[in-house]
Amino acid sequence: MSAAKKKKRKSQAPVALVYFVTVLLFLGMFAMLSIYLLKEFNVIDDKSNNTDAVTTSITFNNLYARVNSKGVLADLAVVRISPATQRIVVVPMSAFTICKSDSSKNFREIYEAGGITKLKSEIKETFGFEIDNYMSITNSAFETVADIFGGMTYTPEEELYYLSQENNDNDISLSAGQLENLSGRQIRLLCQYPVFSNGREGNLQFLGQALTSLLNSAFQQSNITTDNLQNIYEITTANSDTDMTTDDFKLQKSYIKEMLLENLTPAEEMCPEGTWTDNNKFEVSDDFVANIKTMIQETAPAVEASSDD
Repeated sequence: MSAAKKKKRKSQAPVALVYFVTVLLFLGMFAMLSIYLLKEFNVIDDKSNNTDAVTTSITFNNLYARVNSKGVLADLAVVRISPATQRIVVVPMSAFTICKSDSSKNFREIYEAGGITKLKSEIKETFGFEIDNYMSITNSAFETVADIFGGMTYTPEEELYYLSQENNDNDISLSAGQLENLSGRQIRLLCQYPVFSNGREGNLQFLGQALTSLLNSAFQQSNITTDNLQNIYEITTANSDTDMTTDDFKLQKSYIKEMLLENLTPAEEMCPEGTWTDNNKFEVSDDFVANIKTMIQETAPAVEASSDD
């Protein structure tokens, strides 16, 4: 009897095996069908087949508007920082730029009527720049930061001469072809004094040249600049109309410090092109705005987002 039971049990083993394999196959097919349905109804993503992967690119467009002691907009610039391409593009702008939204007004008049937030909107309308952070800067803050960077060397192509009605410290006397070491105050005065033969166009060109030179000088003195980043932030934001928070600054500083380690001269200038009217106002050309758009694309390369996001 015992031998018969053993024989019977042995004969049932293949049946159990077939049953077990059948269950596994059923579970596998059910799992595949479930995954298919979840993907079909977008409950889960198939990232391996996603040709439109999300991309991110970190750049910073900072607006710096110098406002004089009388609260009048003197000049301004947008500085675009692109850590990915290790480039900084300086776009100087005249306070007398004609607004695209209202050709009867210029940037100075827009600032007077609506402050820097209105100016920010008009820059986007006129130049196509999205501004990430804005900051008004006093004359003294501009001069102090320029002196921290060591000023600039400059060889004028023409004699530049101006006697101030206020004090001798504001006089300008530079000979053509002679190399000069300019202090922060001299730089600031040359950005505004009527000393250039081509008028306000000369001031605009000098502003772009000065800012580019100061930034490259800062990167060539990387240790000094790194040590002074917090100090520069505090100087420029004192008595400033700004939306740059401490967190905004910390984020930008982290990228700038990485760039400072690379021994770069990253700053380049894009001086606006256009037409100066008879009453000394500037109308930016459509071609220059198109060049701005090209520059934005070149300095914002797409970086594929992490699959862990």
